[in-house]
Amino acid sequence: MRFFRSRHIMTILLLVAATWQQPATARANNNYFLPGDSFFHTVLTEAVLTEIEKSKSPVFRYDRPDHLDSYFCGYAGFEQLQVKEMSPAIKKHLRALYQHLRGAHPLQIELVPETKWVRQKGEGEGDIEVKTGKILRRELNGFSMFFYNADFDANRYRLGLKYNENWLEEVVAFGHSREHAQFEFFVREEKAILTDWRDCRSVKPLEVISPPIKARRSSNPLPPITLKSKVRIFVLPDGNFNSAFNRSEFIYEVTEAGVQIYGPGSAGKWKTRPYDDDLKTELAPGKGGFFSIDSE
Repeated sequence: MRFFRSRHIMTILLLVAATWQQPATARANNNYFLPGDSFFHTVLTEAVLTEIEKSKSPVFRYDRPDHLDSYFCGYAGFEQLQVKEMSPAIKKHLRALYQHLRGAHPLQIELVPETKWVRQKGEGEGDIEVKTGKILRRELNGFSMFFYNADFDANRYRLGLKYNENWLEEVVAFGHSREHAQFEFFVREEKAILTDWRDCRSVKPLEVISPPIKARRSSNPLPPITLKSKVRIFVLPDGNFNSAFNRSEFIYEVTEAGVQIYGPGSAGKWKTRPYDDDLKTELAPGKGGFFSIDSE
């Protein structure tokens, strides 16, 4: 029994160490949505809202967490997700929630030079970033948005975990070596990594229709993946993936029927209630306006 326990602990320590250690910058790749991932992550901004309101079938762009560096050895995964005939009601509720949250999280913008990625010529490998001469207005504090399968159980499983047992083989399928592949995580906690490992066979991948997988070196995005069925859409007001994983702060779910607020409940579970009436009130800047998840 002692031998088994020591071996089990050593296995866990090796897993955490291997996962936590990032590969050398020049040899790593950047991962977007992989076919076995449980969610697609994007950021809700004013520009995104404008685009989805104009489009019958909007396309969302994958967003990698800020704590992940950009690497020079190519790309793996799909960067775009198209939602065919997105519900007008969901668009309306996303707009209402965005405007409501801006009361507590005032808009922050910066003016930045526009750049594009250009494939290096000759023996150089990878892309280089080149300025176009234009100036862009960029929103700095958009709201994280996750697409999950409609049957994803947010109380049984944890938000922010990819639950992708086959991530390594999928990265390799996009043309990268096993030695330089990296596991990219949203939640930077050892508990999260172990939970992901433990439950990866129990959580289904996000159901999408994907273009053929092929080696990808250029930063030019592949054709978008498309949702196959209805989904759950979760919005985080401050992009705190750790608190969403731990169910310790407030998040929102946007549905055709309206908006639900989720907050810390008993026994580490979410507690939820409708939030539509709250959307009619203005939040206090810096306060968030949240003192209880219970209805008044």
